[in-house]
Amino acid sequence: MTLAVFGRLEIRCSVFVLLLFPLAIVFDRLDTLLIAASSLLVHELSHSFMAHRLGFSVASIELQPFGCVARLRRSPDSPSDAAAVAAAGPLFSLMLSLSSAGAAFFFGGAENSALSELAFFNLTLGLVNLLPVLPLDGGRLALAAVSSAANGKKRRRSALALSIGGILIGIFIAAVGAFLLAEKPEGMALFRAASILITGAFIVLSAACERKAVAMNEARARLAAESSLRSGRGLRVYPVAMHKKSTVREALMAVSGGGYGMVFAVDDEMRSIAMIDEGALMKAAARGGSGERLEELVNSE
Repeated sequence: MTLAVFGRLEIRCSVFVLLLFPLAIVFDRLDTLLIAASSLLVHELSHSFMAHRLGFSVASIELQPFGCVARLRRSPDSPSDAAAVAAAGPLFSLMLSLSSAGAAFFFGGAENSALSELAFFNLTLGLVNLLPVLPLDGGRLALAAVSSAANGKKRRRSALALSIGGILIGIFIAAVGAFLLAEKPEGMALFRAASILITGAFIVLSAACERKAVAMNEARARLAAESSLRSGRGLRVYPVAMHKKSTVREALMAVSGGGYGMVFAVDDEMRSIAMIDEGALMKAAARGGSGERLEELVNSE
């Protein structure tokens, strides 16, 4: 749901978050929900600030149960940029938790309770988001680390594994919430149990969407790389050696995303017979030659 639009930036709120507000009002925990919502927003603004510093425009920010989502108009061009954007949120949340805990230690009275709650929520937010599963920030950090050292096929497999891990983590969190609700809690305990259940459901659905979006993300990465080259920025070259009887499709899978791919076609004696760049592979695929062998592509050039 769209809440506001500032220029080209759209502020959105997930339906899952909206479901929490009636519960918070009923159980007189609106202050707790506002602390959580503001912490989530600050968490995402830190992602957006880092993306802006690296030259990426933010299209929208959506408030979701366990973290906001900043949608960039252009994907990061390199694993290091992707890692920097992903790390900014958890890092700031942990820093906010530490500063809130320090302030709570020095202040007493009503402020102490609010600051302690702010510190605890941001500590949980930062640590949970560092779990190495998608769609959490830790999963994006893990994927960036894999992308800097692996070929396209391994990156794809890693993304699928991280998204499946997210589904499993989400199911576990939702199950904990359901178990707590089965105990028929009251008051704040009921509000927390419902929040845990909704958070788990959100992670499951988001991880499932990440799993479906693997192929689309590769296409976006290629478009981002092309845009980067056209704008005068450089890309890291990813070389890979493949047998001359490998197909164009297999070669594209090996070099997809993360930079500019170069394929060395080798013969049975492991000697290089040609060097084929990613542009030539894309051109061959566009004309319907995805099943063409590398040796055939070399001979047709």
